[in-house]
Amino acid sequence: MSFTSYWFALAFLPLSAYAYHRLISTRQLHLLLPLGISLFFYYLNDAHNLLLFCASIGANWLLAGAIGRNRGKNRYLALAIAGNLCFLALYKYAKFFVAPGTAIPALPLGISYFTFTQIAFLVDTARGQARSTNPLEYALFVAWFPHLPAGPLLSHKDMLPQFLAAPGTSSALHPAPRDYAVGLTLFAMGLFKKSCISPIFLHAQGDVFVRAGQGDPIGLVETWIACLGFLFETYYDFCGYSEMAMGISRMFGIHLPVNFHAPFKSSSPVEFWTRWHVTLGAFMRDYLYRPLTKKRQVWRHYAALFVVMMAVAIWHGATIPLLVFGVYQGLLVTGNHALRRWNLVSRKGGKLQHWAGRIFTLAAIGFSVSLWATPDWQEARHVILGLLGAGQAGAWPGGFFGIAAILAAIAFNWSTPSLIDLVAKELPAWSVQLKKSATSKLAWKPSLAWAAAVALALCLTLINLSGVKEFKYAGF
Repeated sequence: MSFTSYWFALAFLPLSAYAYHRLISTRQLHLLLPLGISLFFYYLNDAHNLLLFCASIGANWLLAGAIGRNRGKNRYLALAIAGNLCFLALYKYAKFFVAPGTAIPALPLGISYFTFTQIAFLVDTARGQARSTNPLEYALFVAWFPHLPAGPLLSHKDMLPQFLAAPGTSSALHPAPRDYAVGLTLFAMGLFKKSCISPIFLHAQGDVFVRAGQGDPIGLVETWIACLGFLFETYYDFCGYSEMAMGISRMFGIHLPVNFHAPFKSSSPVEFWTRWHVTLGAFMRDYLYRPLTKKRQVWRHYAALFVVMMAVAIWHGATIPLLVFGVYQGLLVTGNHALRRWNLVSRKGGKLQHWAGRIFTLAAIGFSVSLWATPDWQEARHVILGLLGAGQAGAWPGGFFGIAAILAAIAFNWSTPSLIDLVAKELPAWSVQLKKSATSKLAWKPSLAWAAAVALALCLTLINLSGVKEFKYAGF
């Protein structure tokens, strides 16, 4: 039962939100009710892994208690992290551990997201930064259903105070009419991105990747259109999901962090990775980059950036193209930092640097799709040759539809505020990069115009919903 199914949109979500609204003030149900809704959602989506999911939550709660009681004894934390990573690797890289011909088990729903969320809690417990919780509180923090299919990664510092607010008190985040209005806006617009916009860019890619896999000739323009189409398709798919998750959670009075904040407005690769999959970037920064750079030598800084980008690549999959993708992104990011350090590129810069940076960043990230979207090195190599104009086909072949779609997407993303910019004032300061928000006269407010826009988006998505594919990162 995906977020994009009729069952979810027309039955599960409204019934769950109504039950929550009616019963949440009951002290005995304050934690049990949202936890029950979350576990029921998991059961409907991945019933055969529900016990495994619960076992992971229970084991990590016990480990957190042991780490808290033995703070300073790093072996407990090391064993806990190793156990979680082995659990994740066993499923994500099962093909390397099973005999040829053996069936590979399906990934449990949201395994990366609930595993990383729990690792962060364990590390913060060891650092003395996480409060002890009872099993019910901890289970709800990990299992909160809007983030399960594809994130965002949750931080206990932001989420637990919301779940633990006493019912009936002024500090409790119970849904108010404005919460429902903001939540429905985020949900409707995210669903519109997924069901109506993302398929446009899937169509724009044509059969370029199929032909590349077969070794057939591909042209310069059509290969660039296919790679940029894949990038925009992934963005509208993943960003749409993240905004839907924020909207669903808001209807329950709970704030989730922003996961995508206008990444195509970035004027450098470094900025791009602070706007794209924000919560994964924050996790890598806090739990991988900073521990590697406690000693402030410059070389450690660059080495840590490389390690982070390689970790992101391996998280996506253990293929040769993705490993090269990690090296490529590592070079981009470290090169960007080096240019800043040598004062060859300013952090602020003028208009010329700003626009040149946008063009370079889009081209550089688009080029990396050749490594990100291909399953093996032969196909990746063929796509790279196509991007360089050496794909053994004429330079120009490429449909007008694909060219128009990409140009329209670039112009729209560069010139208009994102949905997060428009609703930024309705979000808590911790959840959005306010310093990067653009102001606009179109900012969200309870108005007839916004109500009409949301109604139109919902109507269009409900028409298209039956043909919508699952989210790309669902269960990742």
